Amino acid sequence: MLVLLVVVGGGVGVWWFLSDQGGDGPGATQTEGLTIEDSESGISYTLPEGWEEFASEDLIEAFTSSASVSTETGGASVFAFSGEAMADEEMSMSTSTIAGENSEYFYPYAEDRQILLSEPAEVDGQEAYRFTWEVSKADDEPMYGHIVHILTDDNRSVFLMGIVYPDDPALRTEIDAVLTSVTLL
Repeated sequence: MLVLLVVVGGGVGVWWFLSDQGGDGPGATQTEGLTIEDSESGISYTLPEGWEEFASEDLIEAFTSSASVSTETGGASVFAFSGEAMADEEMSMSTSTIAGENSEYFYPYAEDRQILLSEPAEVDGQEAYRFTWEVSKADDEPMYGHIVHILTDDNRSVFLMGIVYPDDPALRTEIDAVLTSVTLL
């Protein structure tokens, strides 16, 4: 149930953040390479210059932190959330399920789904899983996504997800850099 709430909340949040083409969304503050310390989820991550962090009171309940950037042609967002820990063998399935459900919510009726990366990883000595994907359809630009799922010592699963729409190589690089920068507090 928690995963479903996160998925729905995540989809709505991504739409909200990416649809803000002006970059002046509620609670937005300009950042210059700011490191976000998300004490609620227990992670930190670094934003590229020009990204905007959203104030905690402006986040959808499922999120613990979020940031975005807008360009003339689209935008990118990252958001963190957490839930109950999943067994090691469930990480691959749960990570791809959360990615797929968020994609379907934000980018409905995709005709093509491509898994670009699906592999175990490690974040600060903890087991983690990385998953990247792209969805597309004939009458629309593709969407790129990247998620990192971390199992913590205190029996939680922590997620940091980034989405780029429409897919753009420069924003894809920024999303990947943000997710690669994630560390535990």
